[in-house]
Amino acid sequence: MNILVTRPERDALQTAARLAELGHKAVIAPVTEIVVTGAKIPIASYSAVLVTSANALRALPRRDIEQLQNVALHCVGQKTADVARSLGFSRVHVSSGSGHFLVEDIIGAYSAGAALLYLTGTPRKPMVEQGLRASGFAVTSYELYRAQTVSDWPGRARAMIPQIDVALHYSRASVEALLDLSEKAGMLADLHPMRHICLSPDVAAPLLIGPVKHIAIAVRPSEASMLDLL
Repeated sequence: MNILVTRPERDALQTAARLAELGHKAVIAPVTEIVVTGAKIPIASYSAVLVTSANALRALPRRDIEQLQNVALHCVGQKTADVARSLGFSRVHVSSGSGHFLVEDIIGAYSAGAALLYLTGTPRKPMVEQGLRASGFAVTSYELYRAQTVSDWPGRARAMIPQIDVALHYSRASVEALLDLSEKAGMLADLHPMRHICLSPDVAAPLLIGPVKHIAIAVRPSEASMLDLL
């Protein structure tokens, strides 16, 4: 099958490799690109570092990695954990699913009042910060990257879009960007016959209110669960 992958290019290439192993062809047409903000972390003492996206870790300057790599790092998903370990973080803890599970794990592991450093980007949902602050934690957030909508979509993949069988969706923001870009490119109708596989109900929400009919939601919020639906 031809599978549309709209993730930022670096992540899309990794997904494409997994799809190739399953006998499918990935059509890479990112709807967003990752831009590093250049923010630097001031030297301070933290009980733990929190990460919900590998993009935040990739945006960390070497100086900040060296400062933080011996602090306990809590992240969402095995892929993010693998990136953390490759950068030298020695105390990596993995929460499955989403930021909701990360919040639960932190509440169970630390006492209220603990100083937490959240390495993040924009756009993002306020779930992690709000959930932990409501439980009495001191959360310092640093935006290390931003995911911005591309100006030219679908770029070189334009001719392939009508031949797509399935589209994979990893975030609500990327779905919203896809719908907007497709409309501007006059290609919204090309999305209708595709089967759309979404990471979670929240990711699927913008599709559910539109004309797209063939939508599937992963049993668990992981790429492996999404690929199982193929």
